[in-house]
Amino acid sequence: MPSLTRIVPVGALAVAIALTVAACGSGGSGGSGGSGGVSSLAGMTPDQIVQKAVNDLNAATSLQINGKVASSGENIALDVTDVAAQGCQGTIGLDTTASATGSAMSGTADIVELHNIVYMKLDESFFKNLGLPSSLFSSITGKYIEVTSKSELASFAQLCDASTLASGFNKEDTGFVKDGTATVDGQAVEAFKQPAHAGSGIVYISESSTPEIVRLQGPASEGSIDFTNYNAAVTITAPPASEVIDGSKFGL
Repeated sequence: MPSLTRIVPVGALAVAIALTVAACGSGGSGGSGGSGGVSSLAGMTPDQIVQKAVNDLNAATSLQINGKVASSGENIALDVTDVAAQGCQGTIGLDTTASATGSAMSGTADIVELHNIVYMKLDESFFKNLGLPSSLFSSITGKYIEVTSKSELASFAQLCDASTLASGFNKEDTGFVKDGTATVDGQAVEAFKQPAHAGSGIVYISESSTPEIVRLQGPASEGSIDFTNYNAAVTITAPPASEVIDGSKFGL
């Protein structure tokens, strides 16, 4: 099987997400001080507002996930739609700087996951980074590879799973405080942070009675992820059979 050791591992994204989430807290009624919650949620603590927004994220039937995260020279760009009862569809971009253990890499892949079957259309850079001969690329140009369940490529589908992203909120402490207001893509939002966590980022939540996480902003240059189009009526469609190649032919 081609090795993914030279490709940014999915675990790296988990690290980057953790950094952008910046110690987002589990639920609970423990207050955190600060100047209060979103105006339409008067009486709720910042911790309670954040947890309510996390619950809305987990409960979303569909969601657009867009952004870039960076960690230790590994950059990952996401532009995907997640449909809870079906799967996901979109584009993943990888860009890494050279390190002592490997050369710089870049590449993009279109991904479709439908009912646990993963299809990926790779550009030439991504394909070469798998360690496959360049001469084989012409045979998959413009095609989706249906990857096997044992392929490490299949794990890239985790990148467009909103519940995976939201799970980071349930592993850290509470302690949010309000950090002012802002506008994200024309939408009024409240900002929340955790002062007790050094180097933490900011979570932006919509000003509404049903608060939604709009953006996770990492500290410094670690990037951000936006969540939009909550509960939109969208459908994931598998690529036409004429555009699909069996990944087992390539050890994928």
